[in-house]
Amino acid sequence: MGSLLGSVAPHLLGWQDRRPRGRDEIRASQNAILERLLRHMASTRRGASLGLGRIAGSKGLLVERFRELPVEHYADIASEIEACARGERDVLFRGRAVALAQTSGTTSEAKTGERYIPQSRRLLAHHARGGAAALSRLSQVAGPELFGGRMLMLGGSTRLERNPAGIPAGDLSGITVSRIPWFLASLYEPGRKLALESDWSAKVRGIARRLVHADVRLVAGIPSWCQVLFQQVCEMGGAHRLREVWPEMRAFVHGGVSIDPYLPMLREHLAPDTWMMEVYPSSEAFIAVGSRPWRLDEGVAPDLELLTAHDVYLEFLREDLADRPDLAVGAHDLEPGALYRVLLTTPGGLVRHQIGDLVEGRAPGMIRFAGRVKGRISVFGEHVEGARLAEALAEACRATDSVVREWHVAPVLPTASDPRGRHEWWVEFLREPDDPDWFEGVLDEVLQRGVLDYQAHRAGDVQLLSPRLRALPKGTFHRALQAEGRLGGQHKVPTAWSDRRWADLLSRFSGGTT
Repeated sequence: MGSLLGSVAPHLLGWQDRRPRGRDEIRASQNAILERLLRHMASTRRGASLGLGRIAGSKGLLVERFRELPVEHYADIASEIEACARGERDVLFRGRAVALAQTSGTTSEAKTGERYIPQSRRLLAHHARGGAAALSRLSQVAGPELFGGRMLMLGGSTRLERNPAGIPAGDLSGITVSRIPWFLASLYEPGRKLALESDWSAKVRGIARRLVHADVRLVAGIPSWCQVLFQQVCEMGGAHRLREVWPEMRAFVHGGVSIDPYLPMLREHLAPDTWMMEVYPSSEAFIAVGSRPWRLDEGVAPDLELLTAHDVYLEFLREDLADRPDLAVGAHDLEPGALYRVLLTTPGGLVRHQIGDLVEGRAPGMIRFAGRVKGRISVFGEHVEGARLAEALAEACRATDSVVREWHVAPVLPTASDPRGRHEWWVEFLREPDDPDWFEGVLDEVLQRGVLDYQAHRAGDVQLLSPRLRALPKGTFHRALQAEGRLGGQHKVPTAWSDRRWADLLSRFSGGTT
């Protein structure tokens, strides 16, 4: 999210949002990018080991030869990343890393410690272009008034620490915010001092005090964390809704999680005609932005449009063909309704790098975020993706007039006395349902209607029992994340997990009363 304001300059100076249209134009744009990237990386340590120069010279067989390379995971290039962090040159990309962007390990099962993605100058320019695309599309509908007030980027701490090699390391928002030009600094909030604050609770209080009487026009951030700030601002402003305190707020930029479960909360705080824009950034690359801005009262976010002209090569590996990387497809060949893993080849030296995300194909160049590979639940073979869980939760909230703040789904595992399992929904509500049984019933109905494997396992209560709701006291997720050192910013509890690690943590910090 922090890259957005750092990219206002290209927009205000006439930057154009290039958007290849149709299968042929997308394919041509992506193939040209792939050839440039391979030639650029051919002389690097990683490029030489993979034979990228030979592949780049394959002419008509470029894509076919490229897809013979294995899929890359973070652990596969850990030694090269460490070399970049030591300041070595020409390892993953030409030259020396200019920064190290921390990548979230929230959904990583392995205790891998801090993980960083080395940033090249070309990669940082790519991040800026992604943010510029989002702001350009917003400004076309919101008008110049969007830039008439303050723009709040609610991310992690922007504090950067130089490692022993002198390379700044930290959250990507800190790396990009540090590059905001001087003539745009007056737009940026929460200001450099508060942005450096690493204590999340202190940061939220400080932002609320600073901006309670300010003219805020745009807010960008993960919805659940923005809700915490909205409440704090309202308390300080003596209001019930954020729109009473910030009446000129025109836009909300969201990403990182499905927006569906948070729409009731946003409708309570924001004006119905607030412009919304979804973004899909990561430390590895800025992958997509909303195909168009949408009004909050529309109720459904439009598809995401892949950034196919922005110096990153995108591949998609069908989930049911995960062991056949040679069968990955390009952005132009996405099938509507199919589920894919995301592979990136970037100017930061990543090659066919799997980032752990799942997307649903919608059309050539169009996707919907579907969650994380590890953020699904299929302990019993029911194969329910994070996006389907979010849809079920949103429908249950609509049906019961409840409002959710945070949520997590965990398995209840079979025992010797009962061989059946079930899903357990741990939900922290802003407004609880009057009838929890009805809430559970809607969850079950929506999942059975939308996921055939879940429906099959639910048949007759033989293998999988109906969902169980665990309504949590307010602040439970906050306390659990704080205990894990993950409070605020881009951190979040995964929406689903294959064991009860997070459920047990939530139980512990709920006081055991569920």
